[in-house]
Amino acid sequence: MNGWLIFLGSIVIIITVIWFTSVRIQIEYKRVSENDRINVEVSVYKRLLKYRFTVNLLQIGSLSRGVQVSKQAKVRPAMETKRKKKMWITPRIIQRFQRKYVQLLRNVQDLHHVLRQTLKCVHGEMIEWRTNVGLGEASATGAAIGAVWCVKSLMIAVLAHYISLRTRPRLHVFPEFQREMLDTYLLCILRLRIGHAIIAVIRIAVHYFRKGREQVWENIRFKA
Repeated sequence: MNGWLIFLGSIVIIITVIWFTSVRIQIEYKRVSENDRINVEVSVYKRLLKYRFTVNLLQIGSLSRGVQVSKQAKVRPAMETKRKKKMWITPRIIQRFQRKYVQLLRNVQDLHHVLRQTLKCVHGEMIEWRTNVGLGEASATGAAIGAVWCVKSLMIAVLAHYISLRTRPRLHVFPEFQREMLDTYLLCILRLRIGHAIIAVIRIAVHYFRKGREQVWENIRFKA
């Protein structure tokens, strides 16, 4: 009896720890001399466990081949293990995910509502966005800087509508009057509690399977 109590108590403790554990998502986008690179890192427990993948948009071979993505899973010492893998994201894979999303949207009527509620639980810990703009002429560069500020302000306003920003975004635009260039660096750090993600998955799954059972029941009644 005591063994079962210890076992159940351990299960409850583990579930509680997982439920309140927060996931840190770091998104880094860098564009230098027309070289676009995106790094995404997902980690827990102060980056003790982390999963990272990189997208280099210059590695586009052809439209049918797609974009190469490098993935890496890492555990800090003393249990240091690394697994690297490269894959190609092709238009066929994108179309497959698009069809699955359309099917999910058809079966889960309030999917957007569930996603919006989950996004409200996402906290933006840091947003830094630096851009160097130059068109080789002072007047044109000044107009471009104004346009870049408008785009940044609009995108931050849209982001703040969906998630909770804990800090003020750090936005910078630097003019380059002597040369033509458009370099940018974006760092975004988000945090989400695993419990909120579990609730969203459960709600989506319940609606999805309920809709599937209703469709099966309608087909049975139609055949009858």
